[in-house]
Amino acid sequence: MNSYYSRKNLGSWLKHFRLNSQNPSISSQTTLARKLFLEQKQVSKIELGEVEPRLETAAEWCKLTGWREGWDIVANIYGLHPFAVPPVHPELSERLPESIMNARQQLTTALDSLDEIERAITKRRPNKNIDIDDIKNNFMDLYDLKPAIKSMMYAAERDIELNIDEVKDEWTAKSVANEVVLPNMAQMEKEKAEA
Repeated sequence: MNSYYSRKNLGSWLKHFRLNSQNPSISSQTTLARKLFLEQKQVSKIELGEVEPRLETAAEWCKLTGWREGWDIVANIYGLHPFAVPPVHPELSERLPESIMNARQQLTTALDSLDEIERAITKRRPNKNIDIDDIKNNFMDLYDLKPAIKSMMYAAERDIELNIDEVKDEWTAKSVANEVVLPNMAQMEKEKAEA
């Protein structure tokens, strides 16, 4: 697994998130342990790297301390999905106006790159593959949208108290209603039975 962050340093990262918590009431091991339904000794062992936390524990730890970037680090360490890239530096997502400007720049660049990809695809001759190296940078520009948007959302959470979980839940409900998300297992089984 190719990760920018070392798995052996996960405890150090989690300790950093606790000590620099966005939520001042979660700066002690005892308080954090209580919120995580762990013993203080378990928190200490995790921070020292003696015990590797469960993914759910690491995720909740990052959420409680206000370090959304921490979950991005965990996802990157474990390669949880193809977009599990290192998070944007938190200083770049402290203020919403700068994050909006960055997202706008990334969107503009991505639109130009999308045009380049489309041109390459439409110029393709039958039975001839596209040289992916010619347009790989254009795909990287598209890939850069996710970190830019996440950074802007983190800044909105810190700067104007946007509730990201609420946005996610409402997006999910709308997407389910519009049937654009992968159905749940019960729906898939029903569709299979009806076919």
